Amino acid sequence: MHSSEARSRSGIRFRVEWRLPSDPAFLPVVRGAVEKLCAVFGWTESEVRSITLAVDEALTNVIRHAYHKRPDGMIELICEEKEKVMEFLISDTGDAPDASKICSRAKESQAAGGMGTHIIRDVMDTAEYRRSGQANHLVMTKRLKQSVEGK
Repeated sequence: MHSSEARSRSGIRFRVEWRLPSDPAFLPVVRGAVEKLCAVFGWTESEVRSITLAVDEALTNVIRHAYHKRPDGMIELICEEKEKVMEFLISDTGDAPDASKICSRAKESQAAGGMGTHIIRDVMDTAEYRRSGQANHLVMTKRLKQSVEGK
């Protein structure tokens, strides 16, 4: 039985939450889980790699910029199936992102680093930064495949 058939019959939408320290040692665990999740939802191998990379880049940006590479911060990642999209919500309580520096590096630049936000914007259908109270939130969405939507 195909996994999307099981979801269609159950009527239950998928949701998973991770709470992890801002320690890069945990990134491979999350990458592996996101990769498997995307495959279950029917994205192609290439799409799976791209989505996983975008989520990984977003988490890496939190570690580098919000927590300044300190491993003692907390990051929350929620992956939730919503109407026609998979939503990836990343939240932290580190330093707020400087809007003037987000995506500041030109794509043509040969400098190392700084391509994460380009990757996120190129791969995801939407990416929106929000701040509420002491928390930073990045909400990214990717349209689900038509076959998974049951159409």
